[in-house]
Amino acid sequence: MKNICKRTLCAVLALGMALLPAGATNWGLWYGNGLHQPPNGEDTVQTLAKYGAYYMGSADEKTLYLTFDCGYENGNTAKILDTLKKQHVPGAFFVVGDYLKTAPALVRRMGDEGHLVGNHTNNHPNMSKVGKERFTSELTAVSSQYRQLTGRRIAPFYRPPEGSYTYDNLSWAQSLGYHTTLWSVAYADWDPASQPSYASAKQTIRARAHNGAIILLHAVSSTNAAILNDLISGWKAEGYTFKALSALPGIKNPTVNARPNDAVFAVGENRAAFTAFLIDDANYIKLRDAAAALSGTEKAFAVAYDAASDSVQLSRGGAYEALGTELSGMRDAAVVQAGAGSQSITLDGEALTLKSYLIDDANYVKLRDLAQALDCGVAYDNATRAVVLDPTAKYDAE
Repeated sequence: MKNICKRTLCAVLALGMALLPAGATNWGLWYGNGLHQPPNGEDTVQTLAKYGAYYMGSADEKTLYLTFDCGYENGNTAKILDTLKKQHVPGAFFVVGDYLKTAPALVRRMGDEGHLVGNHTNNHPNMSKVGKERFTSELTAVSSQYRQLTGRRIAPFYRPPEGSYTYDNLSWAQSLGYHTTLWSVAYADWDPASQPSYASAKQTIRARAHNGAIILLHAVSSTNAAILNDLISGWKAEGYTFKALSALPGIKNPTVNARPNDAVFAVGENRAAFTAFLIDDANYIKLRDAAAALSGTEKAFAVAYDAASDSVQLSRGGAYEALGTELSGMRDAAVVQAGAGSQSITLDGEALTLKSYLIDDANYVKLRDLAQALDCGVAYDNATRAVVLDPTAKYDAE
């Protein structure tokens, strides 16, 4: 497995490889457009878009997408995850079948901490040389193993080993629900026995970074693990933001970053273990957490789901029926992905204009919007550094 992964980035530098079949592409990049400018690739953004494939995001957005290829574990992935959590930055980890078997705890941690886990094939073959049946089996084997290991669906992003593909490959991946994901920034980092110096690595990566860059780093690299924190801090200082691949332009139902909120929450004088996130600097709380925490108070409400109208129905004064998943506390994650809520929410039969997001199949609503709808007091207590819901008080927009 180590040998196959040491070959992965050869495509980036256009090094010699085995002859490709007719119609095959070996992904390469030309950084001749100037510092911080998108490179030219073997195919254009427009051509790849016909197949739902990407090598970069929008050149008009000062956004970066961090991705990591994981062929085998070399003791650096935990350090990378630590840095991403510290910086509250999302990543995408492309794993092969053997990695799922040999590093299951790290794979679970990737998902638990809010990162996307993508498909890098089961056996890491040159996919431009395989037929449709083998192509399909390479991807489905990984997705099945990942689901069995974590209980989650693998993210719908596929990275072809060695950057080799045909247009048939792109079409087959698309039919399986995947976005083929190449890259616009990379460097020679894949060989643990020949690691670049920290200084040269940072200089190269920073020079190649650009608006909308999909950055490929190999998780086997000790240099990457060592410099990642400095890279992220530097990019933030330059005004870059970080998004998940699920926020790329053109993605159906794109996501937004939701940062775990470690603030203390209380209802009256009693602490409440809300699961809360910051989205665009606003507090979003799990709707059912609020119902459970306010149960038995003047602002109690029941929650029901109506399948016919695909709506969440809230009823003032109703007895809340707990599911057992409420008030579990802060999510221990770097950043998670939130999708726009599609269900309407009503209160006593009247439609609410609550902005909602779906995180882990649960509805999250803006705290102040919910407090206003319930006419419930909400304030921040500087002494206890707590966000306090006061069911005995009226809502005050100030």
